Amino acid sequence: MSVASSLTAPVHLGQFIDGREQTSEQVIEVRNPGRLVELVGTVVAGTTEDVDAAVGAAAAAAAGWAATGPQERIALLNRIADGIDAVADDLTTLVAQENGSVREIIRREVAGAAAAFRRVGAGLVDKLAPARHESGPDGAFVTVARKPFGVVACIVPWNAPLILTANKIAPALAAGNTVVLKPSPFAPLGVTLIGRIAASILPAGVVDIVNGQGEVGAALIGHPAVRKISFTGGAATARHVMRQAADRLTGVHFELGGNDPAVVLDDADLAVTADRIVESAFRRAGQVCYAVKRVYVPRRHVAEFGRLLAERVDRIAVGDALDPRATMGPLNNAGQFEKVRSLRERALAAGRDVRELGTVLDADSWDEGYFLRPTVVLDARHDDELVREEQFGPVLPVIAYDSEEEAITMANDTEYGLCSSVWSRSAEHAAQVADRIEAGMTIVNNHLFSPVGTREIPFGGWKQSGIGWEASPYGIDEYLQFHSVDVQTLPGPDGQQ
Repeated sequence: MSVASSLTAPVHLGQFIDGREQTSEQVIEVRNPGRLVELVGTVVAGTTEDVDAAVGAAAAAAAGWAATGPQERIALLNRIADGIDAVADDLTTLVAQENGSVREIIRREVAGAAAAFRRVGAGLVDKLAPARHESGPDGAFVTVARKPFGVVACIVPWNAPLILTANKIAPALAAGNTVVLKPSPFAPLGVTLIGRIAASILPAGVVDIVNGQGEVGAALIGHPAVRKISFTGGAATARHVMRQAADRLTGVHFELGGNDPAVVLDDADLAVTADRIVESAFRRAGQVCYAVKRVYVPRRHVAEFGRLLAERVDRIAVGDALDPRATMGPLNNAGQFEKVRSLRERALAAGRDVRELGTVLDADSWDEGYFLRPTVVLDARHDDELVREEQFGPVLPVIAYDSEEEAITMANDTEYGLCSSVWSRSAEHAAQVADRIEAGMTIVNNHLFSPVGTREIPFGGWKQSGIGWEASPYGIDEYLQFHSVDVQTLPGPDGQQ
């Protein structure tokens, strides 16, 4: 089945192992989270036997793929990017339907996924330069080279499935590894199709795709031929993955959750700050690991900032992902919907100033999907559950502070450390505050990356927000290991070296 012919909904996708599609009557249904009666498609529900077959195919292809030269890999990565571009419109529609994010967000994600393959290819030659050679005075010499691991398991989530897939498999492939890709059962269609595009261009077995539930993931994580695991998702699942990986001392790379603080300083431009915080916090209905999750505002500004924030959030239009009027879609799945709704209700029960805002585009079908109105809590406290826990949804708490030192302390008082932001008219002062924030990434006067930030910043977090880094020129380092050779000469017959 060609990729193009796979894009007419409802799509029905099989496993893709060793260059061939494999079908089964056991499937996972994927429904539109904004209209649960609508079947978007199905994927074959894999088994542990499928995992064995996929890892076996990847292991068999590993030596041949590692032996390909950097220029050949670059050409193939660029062809994968071209393949994604060729189906961009249809892929955008399909992923919006299964994921729930509005079409414009997914359109940018599709373009970003293609760009990820091109970007890693552009930096590949420097990373895979010939081995460094150092000689000693006695004729001995040392070479230091970087080599792929072999089979890498890439496990991706549902919230931004395409870009997170590309940020894993592109550097893994560029480094010379083979990949077994496992999508989330909540949004497997677009990921499976991107994997299929890559697999159709690369030699058989270099990319293999297995869908399934927890037992499939467990079999992949624990497989003896898997040399590295790259996982994006929640911290609880990551701990489970790490325990399984520990049995075989398999290397792990984790990109996990965040509880990102936005620290608004006393001299911030409140209107611009409110605009940009809303853009981050409610993108994808708040289901972004590095979205603004809590906002700290000087007490003397908190009423004005709250007014500006509420005014802007009230402009959000909530509806189906394919409704051109919608600027925010539904949450992706029942578990996330119930979690966020419960957090909001408990904040209300605690007496907080909870404002449900925004425009409901289709009230008659509201209860047919996982819709929540965008919400702000204007008088939250630092020890509130909503502030302490990553909500991963469209509910944003605002917390007043009395001193800059207090704001920094509260921003850092969390088990997470993914992203953060500092807001001020003085970029120099904001940068000084940013330097004190305990996070892998801090942005000044925005909570979305600039073009140069997108290209250069290693994406990852401190504390419970992850292990390792991805994207940027450093992302490929997660998929390479050192191999050094120390060559020492033997003395000749006359005792000379």
